[in-house]
Amino acid sequence: MNQQLGMAEFFAMEASEYLERLDTLVSATGTPDPEKFQRLTRALRGAALMANQEPIAHAAGALEQLARTIRDGTRQWDVATRQLSTRAVDDLKVFVRQVRNWSDADTAKAEELAAALEAVSGRRSQSMRAPVEGGLDAGTRAFIAREGASVASALDRAATAIAHHPQGQDPLRGVLDVMQPLRGLASLADLPPMPDLLEGIERGIAEALRASTAPAGASETLDAAAKALSQVAREVAADGKAEYESLAVRQFATMLSRLLGFDQAVPSIESLFFDDAGPHIVEPGAARGSAGPIDKVLLVAQGEHLKEVADQLTSAASLTSREFRVHGLAGTIRVLEGLAGSPPGDATARLARALRAAIATGVAVNDCATFCMHLRNASAALASASASSDPEFIGYINDVADDIDAGAPAVPISELAPEEPARSRPAPLPAAAAPTAAAAPRDTGAEPNDLVGTMLRYERLRDTLGPGDPSLDALVAGPVTAPVPAAAAVATPLAAAEQDIVPITDLCYRGAAALRRAMSLRDQLLQAAGSSSDDATELILEVFDLVEISLETT
Repeated sequence: MNQQLGMAEFFAMEASEYLERLDTLVSATGTPDPEKFQRLTRALRGAALMANQEPIAHAAGALEQLARTIRDGTRQWDVATRQLSTRAVDDLKVFVRQVRNWSDADTAKAEELAAALEAVSGRRSQSMRAPVEGGLDAGTRAFIAREGASVASALDRAATAIAHHPQGQDPLRGVLDVMQPLRGLASLADLPPMPDLLEGIERGIAEALRASTAPAGASETLDAAAKALSQVAREVAADGKAEYESLAVRQFATMLSRLLGFDQAVPSIESLFFDDAGPHIVEPGAARGSAGPIDKVLLVAQGEHLKEVADQLTSAASLTSREFRVHGLAGTIRVLEGLAGSPPGDATARLARALRAAIATGVAVNDCATFCMHLRNASAALASASASSDPEFIGYINDVADDIDAGAPAVPISELAPEEPARSRPAPLPAAAAPTAAAAPRDTGAEPNDLVGTMLRYERLRDTLGPGDPSLDALVAGPVTAPVPAAAAVATPLAAAEQDIVPITDLCYRGAAALRRAMSLRDQLLQAAGSSSDDATELILEVFDLVEISLETT
């Protein structure tokens, strides 16, 4: 009963504000602003639907239809229209005051007003609908469908705007304004995943507004939010409920995790060292943050929030709902990480990193009971700051961080390296032609793909195959193979032994050929001299090399 009275009071306050603005608008001299007239009546109808005041919503909808005819130009603003509009606003004020003591007589009066307005506008507003058996009434469904579509449209516009202009923040704030009617819906808590979806949208927008430039992925995240909200609003309007684990909702939850920095765990630098006495870091680094005392009240408040999130996770009914509620830790983790700079602050920052790693590796969602236990332990440790000395507090915090780290899966060191384009490796020798252990003095298993690896392979192949005269035909024929045993040679004679061997020196410029090559570079040299001095220099050097070769061989 108290909740109903609270909702009625909220509606009375909101509707009274709309009606006062409408009274000023219709009482002014001249034709009222048609866009403003239609917008205020629509807002009044939406507030009545949200508060489940169907008779008032019906009358307000009829006034909205009259305002639409004024806006569309199908009806002129004359004396009769002014009087009817003024009477409608006055009657609606009376209806709003009667919300707490509503009677059947009030319902009849509201229906009479709606009929009079519809007769003038020539349009019928949405009639009163009975509540749906065991679910939402049709008016609430229609409200959710309309407002959900409005928010989704605003999200789509904001995503497009920041994709072209990341510094623009007005479209993001505009989404928050459009969300207000939907966020105030009394029955929103009974419509999963709508509450978590709207919370996630607000977190994503807040993250995009933190800096002067929207972070990478913000546009794609808002676009995913628009698709998810549009789908959920349609499902609620049609069936009175929505699918929590739908592809659109899951995709938005995943992209929001990336935007909030929960897509990958960041290991502490000390975890990369050997577990020995060191030395590990041989040069001291500059401490981040302030080395002053930590605000203990802040620590206690952040600990209370960790406990609150743990309670929310415990009541979550699905995997996606847990993921959305884990996002609520983003602000707390960021605050705790920013306290580094003193021994207690460094311990607190380590706890934050452990929580972030548990979220990034999936422990928070997949092992929710254990993660909630860690959150409550962390909450108790942070709350101890007000009654513990610094060494005791540091010990409590480190114990909790150790427990969290112990439950998190190890991150392979290979995943910490930046991705590099794949490099082609030389084809391995055929198994039949593989050298014997006696013929292969070197280990062939660890040759890197760089200059050193190339030299190692060259020496290995030289030792295996032996020196020989170079052959262009053999090079074109494909990879070289190791010599086969004598028995195999009798059965399968090598075709390369029957080929003529061409010395590589025969392929080089010599004598007159070198001079002709030098003369052929004249035109290129003249052209390069007029455009690029670097190209001209390279050509001049080649000419002198060719002349030198010709002098040596003539």
